[in-house]
Amino acid sequence: MTRVLITGARAPVALDMARAFRAAGCRVGLADSVRPHAALLSRPGFAIHRLPPPRFAFEAFRARLRGLMTDVDLLVPTCEEVFWLAAAAARDGWADRLFAPGLAALRELHSKVRFPALARAAGIDAPITVPLAARADLDRLIGRLPHLVLKPEFCRFGGGTHIAPTRAAVRGLIPRPDRRWVAQELIEGDELCVWSAMRGGRLVACVVYRPLLRHGRSASYAFEAVDRPDIVAMARRIAQAVGGDGQLSYDVIVTPGGRIAPLECNPRTVSGIHLFDASPALARALLDGSSLPPPPAGRIRYLSPAMVLMGVPVAVARGALPLLWRIGRSGRDSVGRRGDRLPVAGVLLDAARFALLGLTRRHGPTGETTDDIEWNGEAIP
Repeated sequence: MTRVLITGARAPVALDMARAFRAAGCRVGLADSVRPHAALLSRPGFAIHRLPPPRFAFEAFRARLRGLMTDVDLLVPTCEEVFWLAAAAARDGWADRLFAPGLAALRELHSKVRFPALARAAGIDAPITVPLAARADLDRLIGRLPHLVLKPEFCRFGGGTHIAPTRAAVRGLIPRPDRRWVAQELIEGDELCVWSAMRGGRLVACVVYRPLLRHGRSASYAFEAVDRPDIVAMARRIAQAVGGDGQLSYDVIVTPGGRIAPLECNPRTVSGIHLFDASPALARALLDGSSLPPPPAGRIRYLSPAMVLMGVPVAVARGALPLLWRIGRSGRDSVGRRGDRLPVAGVLLDAARFALLGLTRRHGPTGETTDDIEWNGEAIP
C-alpha cells in the first residue's frame, strides 16, 4: 500500500487531496504546524502529525520530517510550506519523494519578477513586468500610471497589490533590493484560474475555472469549471519548460482580443482541485502520471463555511442573494461531502482561530493563515 503524507492540513484543499488518495487505496496522513480542526474532524479519520513552524524553526521542522519520511512514499504539499519542504528534502535526501520541483525552480515560479520572464521564454504572452528595487525605479514609472499594477515580488492573496494606482497611492511604497516590488502592465479582460499537475514535465492534470465568489482579491470560495483548451495548452508549455514533478497554478487574464496572459504562478494546490470531487483518478495522476480528464464545464463547487461567513453578508449588502442562492442550488459543497460533514464545523473553528490570532498580532485573518509557513525569497538557514 502506497504511503502518502499531505502537508498544509489547515487548508480545505489538503483534506480533499487526502480524500482522493484514500479513495485510490493509499494509506494517508496529514501534517501541519497548526492544529487542523477540519482534518481532525473528518471521518473516517486520518493520522494527523504536528510539525514545527518552518518559517520560525526550520531545523526542528527538518528533524521532524526526517523521522516521518522513513514511513512515507510520497509527500504532497498543498500550501506555502512547499518551499521549506523543498529545502529540507534537498538537504536530507528525500527530494525524489516530494511532489514539487526543487527550490530554485520554485523561486522562479513564486517570484512576481521571474515568472513572467519564464513564461515568455516558453512562448507565452505574459505581461511585461519590471522589478523595482529602489524609490528611483518607482519614480521613473509615475508617468505611466494608472496603466500599471504594482505589487510586492513575493506576496499572496493579492496582498499589497495596487491596480491602476494613483500617485498618492504609491507615495508610501519604498522598494528595496531585499524587498523588491514589480510593475506589471495592466491587462483587462476575463479573469480565470488554473490548477495543474505535472510528472516529469508532462502535464497530467489541469482544470481551468472561473472564480464566482471571492473575498476581495483573495482566493475564491465558489468556482465553476470552464472549457478552455487554449489555456490548458499554455499550462502544458510552462510545465515542459519547468520540468520535474509538482503542482502549478495560475491567475490568467483573457482579453477580448483573445490574448492569454498568465499574471502569476502559485506552485501549490489551489481551489480548482475541489472540482475533481476527491476522485481516486486525481490521486493516480499524481502517483503514476495517469492522465486525468478535466471536470465537465459548468460544474460548480463551493466552500460552505465561506459561503455563510462571507457570501451571505456580502450578498445582503449588494442585493445579490439570488446569485448566492443559484450557486448554492446548482453547486455542491466541497468541505462537507456526503458521509463526512463534520469538517464544516472544523473549518469554522479554524477560521475563528486565524481571525482571533490575526487581530491580536495585527496580521489580519488572511495573513495569519500563512504567517508560520510563508516564504518571501529569503535565504533558508
